Amino acid sequence: MSSSTECAGGKKSWPEVVGLSIEEAKKVILKDKPDADIVVLPVGTPVTRDFRTDRVRIFVNTVAETPHAIQICARMQTSAMSSAVDATGGGGEKKTSWPEVVGLPAEEAKKIILKDMPDADVVVLPAGSPVTLDWRSNRVRVVVDTVAQTPTVG
Repeated sequence: MSSSTECAGGKKSWPEVVGLSIEEAKKVILKDKPDADIVVLPVGTPVTRDFRTDRVRIFVNTVAETPHAIQICARMQTSAMSSAVDATGGGGEKKTSWPEVVGLPAEEAKKIILKDMPDADVVVLPAGSPVTLDWRSNRVRVVVDTVAQTPTVG
């Protein structure tokens, strides 16, 4: 078989979507393969080895929005959040937002966040992923949305 992106059942890979957002990549893939079951995952996520002709995995890696340690949806915690100071007793505010990591690869963003907040539980999620509404002061959700690897059938 040649190294073409085409196979007997149609197109099998989409190198042209690398660098696009999840939504743009989905549109391109669905145009070529309308029956595709598209699964979006952060780069490095373990996957099953089974082969499915209808599945296309999109691996994403670039930070899409400013990560926050304190979730906006936890408005009931406002008074606790406004008085959050570092555990050293120095009176300084803990850093809870990292706008400087937008556009960086997820692993690089994670290193920066952990440098500022060593006890952070950094969770990398594709844009649009469902999330719980519970509040955890040490959780930082890093949302990624740019295709980092060539999506392929399987």
